[in-house]
Amino acid sequence: MKFPRPRPAIRALLAAAAVAWGVGSVTNAMADTAATAAESNRFALASEAAQDGSLPDSYTCDGAGSSPALTWSHAPAGTAEFAVLMSTVPPDGITKYNWVLYGIPGATRHLAKNSQGVGTPGMGSNGSSLAYQPPCSKGPGPKTYTFTVYALSAAPVLPKGSAVSGARLLSSMSSITLGTATLSLDHTRSGSSANTPPPPSPPTAATAATTTTTSGSQSQACVIVANSLMASTTGVATVECDATYAYVASNGLPTHTMMDGIVASNLQVPIAQNFFGANAWKIPLAPAIAATTTTANDGPVGVAINGVPIFNPCKQGGCQNGDTKALGELDLCNGHAGRADDYHYHAAPTCMMAGKPAGYWDTHPLGWALDGFAIFGYNDADGRVASRDEVCGGNTSPVSNAPTGYSYHVTDEAPYVLSCFRGTPSPDLAGQGAKFSPIRRPPVRPFAVSAMTLATDAGDGYQVLEFESDRPFTSTETGTDSYANAAGTYRIRYKVITGTELAALLAQHQHAGKSQCWNFQFTTGAGLTTQPAISYCR
Repeated sequence: MKFPRPRPAIRALLAAAAVAWGVGSVTNAMADTAATAAESNRFALASEAAQDGSLPDSYTCDGAGSSPALTWSHAPAGTAEFAVLMSTVPPDGITKYNWVLYGIPGATRHLAKNSQGVGTPGMGSNGSSLAYQPPCSKGPGPKTYTFTVYALSAAPVLPKGSAVSGARLLSSMSSITLGTATLSLDHTRSGSSANTPPPPSPPTAATAATTTTTSGSQSQACVIVANSLMASTTGVATVECDATYAYVASNGLPTHTMMDGIVASNLQVPIAQNFFGANAWKIPLAPAIAATTTTANDGPVGVAINGVPIFNPCKQGGCQNGDTKALGELDLCNGHAGRADDYHYHAAPTCMMAGKPAGYWDTHPLGWALDGFAIFGYNDADGRVASRDEVCGGNTSPVSNAPTGYSYHVTDEAPYVLSCFRGTPSPDLAGQGAKFSPIRRPPVRPFAVSAMTLATDAGDGYQVLEFESDRPFTSTETGTDSYANAAGTYRIRYKVITGTELAALLAQHQHAGKSQCWNFQFTTGAGLTTQPAISYCR
């Protein structure tokens, strides 16, 4: 039954009665709600990656596999933090996620290309890697990928100690979402690639690289570097090229076990690094034997295919200070954390190599030296133990999947990888210091420890570096303080800071210009505090 609409006079009387009865506040609340909805409707998302509504190859497994830059505006009032999901719906109707990112500070309005250190990455649908997983769809025809930014009134409640999936994140945001902004882009795989099975899950790099060079040989060299990264099962690295260099980008952290088995330590810990953009590793695309060699007695000599730097065998300052492996400063994987709390190898990356049959590395690079020549496993392509010349420790034997002319091979004898550069190194050798940004002073001089392990506390997500010392030692947080520690078991607990806590720290004047922070806690094996908790930023 329909009721007639009240006449104007009657409507006026009803309005007056509403005010008299205190209903005006309801009307005002409705107006406020409408205003909030209008503001939410202005919430918009854009990306410089978008080209006429399409997603370029460089953001997929047919290119560099980069995560795109995103920019949003007019976020709803009251937004405490943001989350990002990149999704697609394949023919089976089950939503897949290529990008899961949450804990983005509420003041953020932009994610840079290959963004790192902003927010907390979750796990996409293409494997266990906690990173952007570039699309690699099967079959011909366009596929639609939707980027959604969620404005949240609070941090979502998520399980601690386990990876967060796209579905789990979406469910946790249902009651705290103030608004969403979306951008949908199509991508069609070209040529035979559309019918080629996707790379091993999770995809870790590009099968080919975006390049601005017009030289066919250099373009092929770029593809060779990009293809080598596909073999990584222990970390994510991507590559882009210009006419001169392949730029290998990563956060510098492997997914294999780290820090276990170290017997002499300075108590640094592995944290994510910024080897992206201009800070990516420059690998020459057209290496050639140089008239003179270049010394390599300090710092990085190359980068492994999982994005972890490879250093020479020496301690910082040169080989006169000792061999890190001989001194017991390396873990079971031949790596450790340096003074920038950066993880790197000093010898054969054995844990990374374990992801493939041993013979695989005879014909596939495990890394790239800074002069552009490849680093292989223990053997030549014919399966025989690699010979090592008296020049730089490499040889000129025929190689596969790498530039001809020269190659390096790992060995269990010092100098483990190479003793000098046979080709001309990229500017990264001279400018290596600019790539590393220490967040704290070294807490101790290297000293003897035992039973060192690194694990994740499932209860709160902190990384826990545990070790034993059979003698007292003194540590520092700032360089101007000191803490005496008796012999015993100790734990360094650390965790990246996100969300509102990060925003509050970055607002402090001493952290101006910084973008990442970590919280550190120091306890005994029994959980007793040994020195104050502290936050470090960079």
